Amino acid sequence: MNKTNKTRWGKTIQSKDVQHELKRMAILKTAARLFNQRGFRETSLNELADELQVTKPTLYYYIENKEDILFQCLLTAITQLLEKIEQIQSSDLSGADKLKRFIHVFTSVFDDEFGRCVSSPGPEPLSDKYLAQIDPLYTELDTATRNIIESGVKDGSLRQCNPKIVTFTMLGAIHWMTRWYQIDGEMTTEEVADEMISLLAHGLEK
Repeated sequence: MNKTNKTRWGKTIQSKDVQHELKRMAILKTAARLFNQRGFRETSLNELADELQVTKPTLYYYIENKEDILFQCLLTAITQLLEKIEQIQSSDLSGADKLKRFIHVFTSVFDDEFGRCVSSPGPEPLSDKYLAQIDPLYTELDTATRNIIESGVKDGSLRQCNPKIVTFTMLGAIHWMTRWYQIDGEMTTEEVADEMISLLAHGLEK
């Protein structure tokens, strides 16, 4: 392994007096990167400790286990996403414009290590203990998407359609980005969103 690519705990966290939260976030960000690169099941706590250049027992001072790390990554990302979507919903935009803004906001989360965890690995590896807390947020995301589409149908900016099917289709396409999108690739998330809008949103407009 190339040691120069590692996140050195001592350099990232300069002082022993730095707040507990900063160290916890350093763990989460590094773990999220490893999950995205190698996969959740393929990443061990030993590898995470080695990446941070700390001992494995040190990790347990900040997290419960590997599941807890993924849960916290997902919670951080999806909570921030829902806050942005709430702002879109409360705006005076037409339903069609809200949908376009939604697509831009959602695709932009994949610029962030936490955001990519929302789709892959997603919540699937979590046990019931954590799923009981995170699943309602995914349900909230689904509901918010349907509400935006329904508002567009109601105000006439979107054609009559089945909001449930459109939501499944659109979220499925966006989630699939984690399978092929590369941060250093030929397109930005903004450009990908524009293409998706052409395919999805414009296909619904009158």
